[in-house]
Amino acid sequence: MASTRNDTFDNFDKRDGMTPGQVADVFTNAAGTYDKVWTIRNYKDHLYVAEGVADYFQEDRRASVKILDVAAGTGMLAEQLWKKGFRQLDGLDPSPGMMAEAMKKGVYTNYYLEFMDGHTITELDTDTYDCLVVAAGFNIGLLPSAALPEMVRLVKPGGVMCFGIPDARFTEVKEYINRLEPLMQWMEQDGAWQLLDKKHFEDFYDDANPGLVFRYIVRASDIDGKQYIEKLCHTH
Repeated sequence: MASTRNDTFDNFDKRDGMTPGQVADVFTNAAGTYDKVWTIRNYKDHLYVAEGVADYFQEDRRASVKILDVAAGTGMLAEQLWKKGFRQLDGLDPSPGMMAEAMKKGVYTNYYLEFMDGHTITELDTDTYDCLVVAAGFNIGLLPSAALPEMVRLVKPGGVMCFGIPDARFTEVKEYINRLEPLMQWMEQDGAWQLLDKKHFEDFYDDANPGLVFRYIVRASDIDGKQYIEKLCHTH
């Protein structure tokens, strides 16, 4: 069974159709070797996101910036943020195994075992964070498009969201095709957030796999996530 789960971890397509709980189990079973696998594959998404956040916040302010790391996994992104002087880091991820590995690193204040799937996370108040980050969270069976409005709810107006998405996700992942980009644009048109910039990199992992790092300034204190979910339901 373990070999099947490891294969599912490596072969993204095999996660299509899995329940969220099954996907979380896949990552729990891979947690012990997760960092080693992605180090060998020269994973860089988390490095680029950390750079984007550090570029936004002045060094003397970083220790007081409250950050939520969504799809936090084993804390690879949080480690990079810690190295850059950020100290108030919370993680959010549905996998107990990933949480166990992450908490060994001593970089998170809190770690929430939650799916970021569009539902309101009642444990977290509106406008809690100055910044929200995601690295390697946009993929088959992971963050759905509908997660974006809930992410915005958690960030204070004037705060920043920084996340990386490989180019191929927009055209190859069914959940995102003609959904993710339109949603990002609808939210900007409605004043939920404003694109600060997007930077393109050629090598998110495996010394290939180009992708974009987006930085958005949050403008709304709270938004009606249900309206966007309804819109998305009409795009398939």
